[in-house]
Amino acid sequence: MTELAARLTGAVGERLGATVAARERWSRVAQLAPVTAFLGLFLLAPLGVFLVYSFWVTRSYQLVSDWTVSNYVDALSSSIYRDLFRKTLEIALIAAAITTAVAYAFAHAIRFHLRRFQEPLLFLVMVALFSGYLVRIYAWRTILGDEGLINSALHRLGIVDQPLSFLLYSRTAAIIVFVNFLAPLAILPIYAALQNVRQEEVEAARDLGAGAFSAFRKVTLPLAWNGVFAAFSLTFIIAAGDYVTPQLVGGTSGSMIGRAVVDSFGITFDWPLGSALSFLTLAFTLALLAGFRWVSGRIVR
Repeated sequence: MTELAARLTGAVGERLGATVAARERWSRVAQLAPVTAFLGLFLLAPLGVFLVYSFWVTRSYQLVSDWTVSNYVDALSSSIYRDLFRKTLEIALIAAAITTAVAYAFAHAIRFHLRRFQEPLLFLVMVALFSGYLVRIYAWRTILGDEGLINSALHRLGIVDQPLSFLLYSRTAAIIVFVNFLAPLAILPIYAALQNVRQEEVEAARDLGAGAFSAFRKVTLPLAWNGVFAAFSLTFIIAAGDYVTPQLVGGTSGSMIGRAVVDSFGITFDWPLGSALSFLTLAFTLALLAGFRWVSGRIVR
């Protein structure tokens, strides 16, 4: 009887455990269902549609489901598009690197050195994050223009006789605007990641003989690296896909692939080619991020 009761108790316990585990699984599925449905409807479905378009052709301004890879071949074989891809990745990488460095310095300062002012400084970051994008672009056009603040100040100081025309409509201008626009986006994930770093850990490293840079390299940066990589990835992807900034302040040297995509959809009505350019940009961007993640994972430990 004792053995039978133990078996019955064990069987009941196993069934109860399986029931609880099943309920937990269904609970997790139910919690993720709204997010999954939202992403599937508003992200994956549009991407799937344009992925299909990228293998079609346009005849007489009409989409024709004639399956082909000619759009990708044309995009990769054209020297114009290859040059735009190169410029896009270069500008996006430089802008993301500078933005991440500036954002890390700011987040590190308010996390460890300006704790009394954390709330007002973070509030200012949020204000900058939600301020008008186009307003800031036109503000930088005013600052960098021939009669802008910088050229006017240099002329009054007698440093230059003629305006520095290269400040506007150049790659430098595009990078400056990108950094200004993307810095608030990068600060938030880095600041959140720095919450994992305790002051005691840094002080322990310093007590053991590590210098300031060594403590940063071996303690602070590895603990906050996920946030730093997230900030870099976010800014890099946004910069690579932007077309407004290059159009308004980039000029010829600061032109990027986004403008070619917009022209393909809005001017030439070559949606298949525009879709192919978009997916190639996405592929190059993700490939670079994957390579950077792989390399950084072996360096930052």
